[in-house]
Amino acid sequence: MLSRVAENLYWISRYVERAENVSRLLDVGFHLELDATGLNGAVDGPGPIESVLTILACREAFEKSHGTEERDRDDVLRFLTFDRQNSHSIISMLGRARENARGSQETLSGEAWSQVNMLYLYLGSSRARKRFDASPPRFYDTIKRACILFDGLVDATLPRTEVFHFLQLGRYLERVNQVSRILNVKLFGLREPGLVEERGLRLVHWSSLLRSCSAYEAYLREHHDRIDPERVVRYLVLNSDFPRAMRFCVARCCESLREIAGGDGEEYGSEAERQLGRLDSELRYMDVEEIIGEGLSLFLTDVQDSCDRIGEEIHQAYFFS
Repeated sequence: MLSRVAENLYWISRYVERAENVSRLLDVGFHLELDATGLNGAVDGPGPIESVLTILACREAFEKSHGTEERDRDDVLRFLTFDRQNSHSIISMLGRARENARGSQETLSGEAWSQVNMLYLYLGSSRARKRFDASPPRFYDTIKRACILFDGLVDATLPRTEVFHFLQLGRYLERVNQVSRILNVKLFGLREPGLVEERGLRLVHWSSLLRSCSAYEAYLREHHDRIDPERVVRYLVLNSDFPRAMRFCVARCCESLREIAGGDGEEYGSEAERQLGRLDSELRYMDVEEIIGEGLSLFLTDVQDSCDRIGEEIHQAYFFS
């Protein structure tokens, strides 16, 4: 496979995964601001929707274009959804995914290419703007489902060749990165004394954290109505069966990278595979008490740094030309 094609495939799935994450975060933030009555007056800090700027590390870009005074919720929503000048917006990410898909169209199934193409065209249409104005939650739900449908079409229509594994590698590496960022930012407000003290409000925040990772229903099936910090962290970081838990995602990355390298599993084929294997081992043998005891924020920051290094090593091993 040409390195250009491999790089396109890898980034298609990363951009689609990132767009789906932003859609979900904005949807959850919108509902959280409605559920937690008086939230902005009760919490000293940015609201749930504005916190997405921190998760995506684009607060500085937003303040540069909109100023630092009297931030409006709709301004943040439009900046993260329709602003083509913002590289973190949904339309920008799906635009890059579409361009990469068009450059590698012969490797994708017709259904997968059509899905990402139609989704981008929809976002740029007046119909999407009208739906957004009428009901932001319904609009973001449509985007989430469309991104998940792309993933489903990839899983259902592609043979398990290098094409599939580069797509899967990008999807799950992006997911690890995003889940670690979501946890780090959202848990900060729950850890700091005085920010979210009321018990009912804390429950709303913990529930929104789980919803931000599409884990609310799955978590409750396992733990029933007991939402507490230790169980939530264990579920989102160390669970080996939930498809958005960090351990699950890292294991899928390891599988795909081994398939791409074509090794026998006894030796690693690249530095990226070695670092992924190391992260996989850490998540496999850690316990939640150890993570919390050594500092959850430090652990999550280390995971993000590992994802960045692994991404650079993947680029050097397979895309550099």
